[in-house]
Amino acid sequence: MRSTGGGRSTYVDFVNARRERVVVYWLDWDGRRRQYRTLGPGESYRQQTYVGHPWVVTNDRGWALACFQPEPETRRAVVR
Repeated sequence: MRSTGGGRSTYVDFVNARRERVVVYWLDWDGRRRQYRTLGPGESYRQQTYVGHPWVVTNDRGWALACFQPEPETRRAVVR
């Protein structure tokens, strides 16, 4: 999975519903993880992004918990 170009601007509202910290990464043009934010339990934030730019959320050990593909309208990305 990697980012592709040409998508329109949008937002993803990331929500950490877990009892542990999670790390939010954007997957770049080569599929590499680029860290954007660490969320504590119950924390959330809004991320500007583009359609075609995937995101992955991991635990502190780097294990993927969820992947999200942005859509043209703002969506919530709840990590459970």
